Amino acid sequence: MSRYMRLFGWTFALFLLWMLFAQSFDIQSLITGWLVAGLITFFNRDLLLSFANDLHVSRSNLSAWVKYTGFLIIDVFKASVQVAELAFARRLALNPQFVAHESKLKEPMMRVFLANSITLTPGTISVEAPAQGDFVVHALTDGAAAGLTGWHIENLLAEIERRH
Repeated sequence: MSRYMRLFGWTFALFLLWMLFAQSFDIQSLITGWLVAGLITFFNRDLLLSFANDLHVSRSNLSAWVKYTGFLIIDVFKASVQVAELAFARRLALNPQFVAHESKLKEPMMRVFLANSITLTPGTISVEAPAQGDFVVHALTDGAAAGLTGWHIENLLAEIERRH
């Protein structure tokens, strides 16, 4: 992917975000959004990640990314319900603990996605996510700690890593 296509992609993504928040489709909002998105992209061009190289987004694994996003949203919702049940229970069944989690992911960006997925899921927080080696995760319950082993989100990220 050429450098200009990457910059256009980021400009377009930021423009869509602008439109989501602006919720206005008049010409002034469209022009302002495109200009702001273009300026942000231009001034931060050295910091922006490449969709294909850094984020591993391509036509061959786009379905895996969509599946990952869907499963992550479902897991976050299910974990939110579980944490809410814990919070409203008469007797707290908490067993906070630190767990070492061995990840099968090798590439640093995929490990970042896994660490963020763990942190986004209520009841777990990534404490340490080194470029190599075991993750250290804080879990509120035994179930949250045990759920890390063989987690389908990590399997999807490993599938994306293999396809790249």
